[in-house]
Formats: sequence, C-alpha cells, structure tokens
Amino acid sequence: MRAAPDSIHINSATCQAVAQELQLQKQQLTANYLAHRQPLVFFRQYGAALEYALGVLWQEWFHGHDMCLLAIGGFGRGEMYPYSDLDLAIALPLPPDEAQQARIAAFIQVLWDIALMPAVKVGSVEELCQSAHDDLTGDTAFLEARFLCGSHRLADRLLHRLNLQRDVAAFIEGKLLEQQQRHAKSQGAGAVLEANIKTAPGGLRDIHTLLWLAKAQGINPQFQALTQQNILTRTEAGLLLYSHKQLAKIRIDLHLAAGRAEERLIFDLQSQVAENMGYSDDARQRKSEKLMRSFYRATKTVKQLSGILQPMLRGRVYSRLPRVVVEIDADYYQVGNLLAVKDKTLFARKPTHIFKAMQIIQQHNDISGLAPQTLRAWWGAGQKINADFYQNPVNRDRFIGFFKYGSGLTHLLRFINLYGVLGHYLPAWGKIVGLLQHDLFHIYPVDDHILMVVRNMRRLAMDAHSHELPFASGLMHSFERKHVLYLAALFHDIAKGRGGDHATEGIADARTFAADHFLDQDDTELLAWLVEDHLLMSGTAQKEDIQDPAVVAKFCAKVASRERLIALYLLTVADIRGTNPKIWNSWKASLLENLFQAALRQFAGEARDRAVVVSNRQQRALNELARLNIDEKKQRALWQRLGKPYFVRHEMQEILWHLPKLINHEELPQAHSQLLPNTDTLQVMVYMPNRPRLFAGLSSLFSRHDLNILAARAYVTEHNFILDTFIVQMPAQCLPHDYRRIQTRLEAALDDFVHNRNPPEIAQPAPPQSRRSRHLPIAPRISIYSEDDAGWYVLEIITFNRRYLLANIAEVLSDFDISVRYAKIATLDERVEDSFLIYAPTLEDTKQQLALKKALLAQISS
Repeated sequence: MRAAPDSIHINSATCQAVAQELQLQKQQLTANYLAHRQPLVFFRQYGAALEYALGVLWQEWFHGHDMCLLAIGGFGRGEMYPYSDLDLAIALPLPPDEAQQARIAAFIQVLWDIALMPAVKVGSVEELCQSAHDDLTGDTAFLEARFLCGSHRLADRLLHRLNLQRDVAAFIEGKLLEQQQRHAKSQGAGAVLEANIKTAPGGLRDIHTLLWLAKAQGINPQFQALTQQNILTRTEAGLLLYSHKQLAKIRIDLHLAAGRAEERLIFDLQSQVAENMGYSDDARQRKSEKLMRSFYRATKTVKQLSGILQPMLRGRVYSRLPRVVVEIDADYYQVGNLLAVKDKTLFARKPTHIFKAMQIIQQHNDISGLAPQTLRAWWGAGQKINADFYQNPVNRDRFIGFFKYGSGLTHLLRFINLYGVLGHYLPAWGKIVGLLQHDLFHIYPVDDHILMVVRNMRRLAMDAHSHELPFASGLMHSFERKHVLYLAALFHDIAKGRGGDHATEGIADARTFAADHFLDQDDTELLAWLVEDHLLMSGTAQKEDIQDPAVVAKFCAKVASRERLIALYLLTVADIRGTNPKIWNSWKASLLENLFQAALRQFAGEARDRAVVVSNRQQRALNELARLNIDEKKQRALWQRLGKPYFVRHEMQEILWHLPKLINHEELPQAHSQLLPNTDTLQVMVYMPNRPRLFAGLSSLFSRHDLNILAARAYVTEHNFILDTFIVQMPAQCLPHDYRRIQTRLEAALDDFVHNRNPPEIAQPAPPQSRRSRHLPIAPRISIYSEDDAGWYVLEIITFNRRYLLANIAEVLSDFDISVRYAKIATLDERVEDSFLIYAPTLEDTKQQLALKKALLAQISS
C-alpha cells in the first residue's frame, strides 16, 4: 500500500485489517453463492460488506470533513458482481483544494490497493451537477445514487439538485436511443456466438433501462412496487425477475470463471460456466449449447416485456406526435402507428382474433405493431394457444394467408416468434427456439437462422432490394408460387435438434402442415421436396465438378423439373446468406449460378454427353486460336499434349484463358493470374513440369500470402506437365485498391516457384486453432469412395479451417504417392468441407486406406 502524504495521518493497520476482512468475506460469500446460487442474496451480502469496508475507511480518512460518499451506478443499484467496478461519487460543498485533492487521491489509491477497482466521480455539488447535465451516462449513474458516508445534508442537497435539473423526457429519449445504438452494434458472428451478458439485446442493460425509465419519473423501480402501481402485472414481474436472476447467475459465474470482469460469454469460458451451473453434455447437445440456449430464452423474455413496458413508460411522460385515432372496425382502432383493441378481453374471449390482429397489421403498412395494453392482452392470450386453436379452420386459413399475402411477412413472423405464439401454434417450432448449433459455420440459433432465410427470400421478391442479387430477384419475381418458397424457408431446418437427418425428419412436418392448411397436391409436393433436398444444390456446387456433364445430369435427375430447379436455387441462395455473413461471397454466387445455368440447359433439351461436350469445346477453342492466326497443325499438337480429359475438366472460360498463353510456349513453365470481374478473387494458372509435392507447395505459397483457396483444379498433361488452376480470395482486411499490388507480388512469387528459384516448398506447421474451434470442436470426418474407373477415388474431408490446411493435406497425399486431379474447396467460416478427386491405385488395399485416413486425421487434428 502506498504511503499517504505527510499531512495525512492514517492508521495503515486499519486499512490492512479492512482489506483482509473484506477478502475473507468475499471468499465466504462466493462459496455460499456456489453452494446455493442465489444471486440476489449475493448482491445484498456483498454490497453490505463493501459498504462496511468503505465506512471504516471513510472514518479513517475523512472524519470531520464536510464531504460525503455516495454509491452510484451498479453499486448504487445494489447489483455488484464479483469483479465489477466500484462506482462512487465524492461530493464537496466547493471545488476541492490541493490538500483535499491529495487526500482524495490517496483514498482512491487505497481502494485500488485492496483490489476494489474504484470508478470515482469527484467534485463540488455544482461540478457534479454540471457533469451529469453534460453526460447522459453520468446522469444515469447518479439516478441510482445512495448515501454511504459523511455529510447526509450535503448528499441530500446534491441529489435534490440532480433530480430538479433532470429533463425527464429528454432522459427517456436519450436512453431509448442509446439502447437502439447498442443493439445495432450487437450484430455479427462475434456478438451472437460470444454474446455480451450486459449489452446484448435483451441482456441486463435492457432490464436496467426499463428500471431507469421508471425511476426517472419518480416511480419506485422495484418489481413489487411496479406491480402495485399497475405498470407490471404479477405474471410479468415474475417473468422479469426470473430472467434477471438467470442472467445475473450467468454473469456471476462468468466473473468467477474468468477471475476478472468478463462480460462476454467467450468460447474459452462457456463450457466451464455451463458445467459450474450444472449443465452436462448429452447425445444431442453440448453443455455450452444448453447454457447459451438458457441465455437466449432469458433475453427473449426481456425483449418481450420491453416491447410492452418501454412504450408504456415513455407514454406516461409525453408523446412526440399528436394523438391520431382512426377507426378500423368494430373491434380495432389505430392510434398513431399502433393497433389497439377496444375491449382488452377480446383475445381471451375470441382467440381467433390473435391471428386477426396480425392480419390487420400485415395488411396496413402504416401500422408497425400493437399498442402496449393491447400487446399485453394479446401476449397473454397467445400463451394459451392449444390443439383446439390449431384445429380451428379460421386460424389455419389466416396463418397460411400470412404467407400468401407476403408483404410484412418477416416482421410478422419475428413478432409472433418473439412472443412465443409461433412456438405454441407449431410445437415443432418451439423445440428449436434458442437452439444454437456449434458446427463452426452457423452463427444464429436455429429459429433466428430460419427467420433470416425467410427474410432473404422476401427481399428477393421486393423491388427495393432487387439490386442486391439481380439474377435471383428476376427469377423470384416470375415465380408464381412464392408462398411455397416462404414455407420451405420456414420448414427447411425445423427438425433440427431432434436427432437424425433434419431434412428427412422435416418432411413429415411439412406434409402435415400442408394437409392442415389447405395446400393442393402440387404445392405440397414442392414444399416437401424442397425441405428434403434443400442441401442438394449447395452440396453439388461446392463438392462436385459441375463442369462434368455427368455431374449435371445426375443433379438434374434429382431435381426433375425447371420449376423445382428455380425454387431450389432461390432457397439455396437465401439459406446460405442466412447462415453466416462470412460464408456468402461472389465466388459462391457464381458457382450456384453456373450450376443453375447448366441444369437449365439440360432441361431445355440441350443435354450432351461428354464426347459432344469435348467436341464443342475443342471447336470453340479452334475458332479462338484461328482468330489469333495459330495454324491448325500447332493447335492439334497442343491438343495431344493436353489430352482429351482437359476439355472435360475445364470450363470454356478457363480454356479460352489457358490456350492463348500456352500455344506458343507449351514447353516452358509459366504462371499467370487475373482478377475476376466484380469480385475479391484471383484466378491463377500454373503450368510447369510435374514433380513431387507440387500441389502442396503451391497451396503453401498461397497460405503464406494470406490468400484463401476457394477452388483448385489439378491437371496432369500427356507430356507430364501440371496445369493447375486455383481460385483464391484476397485477404479479408485488404481493400480493392490493394488488389493489384497483391496480384503483382503473388505473380513474382509464382514465377520464382515455376522456375525453381527458391527451395522446395514445405508446408508450414499448423498454426494454433481459433478459440472457437478449440473450445467448440467438430469431429473431423474423412471418407473415401471409389469411382467407376479403376484407381480413381473421391476423398472428402470435413474439419476446422486454418491456414496451411490444404498444404498439409497435400503433403500427406504426396507421402502416399497419391495424385490430386481435382479439389473442390468449400470454406464455411471456420469449417471446411473439401472434396478431392485422386488417382491412387494403391488404395485398393484396405490397409493403405486405413493408413491414409490415420495420417490425414493426425494432420488435420493437430
């Protein structure tokens, strides 16, 4: 402990005793909390221990001084977590002189020395009032101020001045705006997967905001008092109290697990916190997933109640706009932009109005929601939805009508999901609410993901968003049965979390729904097929060689019709974009569109076998080279060197890029690249004499340049040259004006590589895994399938993503003398699903297959 200034005579033994006693009490309180997990008891007892310690220290430092000490912020509210900052204010009648400043600074240092992490506001009454006036956060902290020590008269004077000067309406508007901005920042993978217990939508700060809106108006913010004043019903108070306790328990455990003031449920701590709270792994869910589901359910309740209480509390002060009331019908009227019901018992007496109210909102674009008291009544009735409600044909007709009408569908579904009505109406939906998927590429709970997919599908149908994906939007506008697409989006993942194949399990849900909601046979069959095969197009585009006519023919055989092709394409685009923003990119969009166009030609009667495809591609290539004045003899010679498979394995655009560069230099090693238009990707070709470990060396080279490999095609010519083509993605942090510089640097490195001007490329050791993949791992999967032709195999690998992964895999394949002829790289955020066409006659031996799998597993698990 630092020595106090000479003019200050402090009993250091007292300070030491206070520190030891406080530390002992905190240990005992923590042990008691872990035994019983009662957060409110912990707050009360820990707060009392802090107040006692501060009282003793205050007497030592400021006895007889005309000053006061106040608890503000979380300490003032009585909600101190194990490692929270200690929010305090020290008030004086006048600005402190040098001696007072020195004494106060030394006092604050003592608080730091005993590990209390003080956050102290110091000043005269005038200064503190001015500070609160200028800073909304400071004013909020003083809203919860409590007297602790010193001059009670001075504290009363300060609090009276603060309450007098506070503009309640401006304070409420400021806190609501602050909340909107906070919610806007809580977006993206990190915010969802490693949620902030305080600031996430529906988190503790949202509960505090409700209490601040009440307290600023002079209303006692205790839940019981709010019930007595008819601001909360007893049910709502119970729900809010339960959610607060649940979030508080998670936050206390989070602090204790981290040993610091950690507010984010980071991957490193999720499993430990979950285990401490009594969760355990089972066959379906990890304990961390169960923890996060309890968190999402608690925040959902807070969001539900906020929708009722915030406008109600705000409306007690003032309304920004004149009260405009418009009669809608005998039961409803519009007030401002909200729908209100004349008789609050209507929903309980006539449950069919639960959906009728939603129907009115959907069909009136100037109505954004329900008025607070109407929402309260509607929500209460919605919790009583049962099988009888579902069986009522009026309710079924209205529910299917939401999808057929289309407009406002996303807002409506999110609203009825938030308030639990969707889960009550569709029990299968209730099972996926808040269900998180720790598969390294989904970032949303299943229900939120599905609603994102519905949103994406709706945006394709809206003119205002047609600029985002013009091709897909054009298809959507001309598709007649849009409601089936919306329903497919709703049902495609509804069976997740039950065990088994969710696509297969979901078929029964979709068919039952279709039969109960008056869909005809054609709509039913399309819906069921989309649910069953919603992964077909993404799997084909990302894992198979879609330049091969046989692959396209096989795909078309499963799709069966042009209408199904369009529907599947639109659902696939909406699904991928609703999974994780990092997964969708221009390259993936082009893959799906290329497969769509190839399948469309097949359905239009332009189907061709491989021989016809080869002949047509050769003829187009001949025409292009003839245009460049290349004689036919030279062309034929190049054809022989490349071999017939070249024209099967490469698309026309690649062929027209390769051949002019090779035709006069077919014996010279070379490397070229080009920026693909309107993308952040480079297409790279490497042509050089074949030698061991080339593919591994090239993969390593790209990784060293921080380029993400999206696709790779390895080809060996008849004269034993390699002609490898890669699609690589620019580093995430670089901007378009950096692309040319990166391309130039890469081409220089490739030129050195093909001319052997650098040592043989050896794949670098695997860098450490990300925190997410380390703490939420997936089980690596390696599969080997034999092709029709002897010696040819397909190798599929699913594992976590990292730099040098492809290079490390290629090293193992080289060790087994396996030739990679084609690689399809599917990068799904931190998960990869890679597919390789390999030539490996030795794999006919079962022992060799097992040895290869073992070596690959050791490499990808490192």
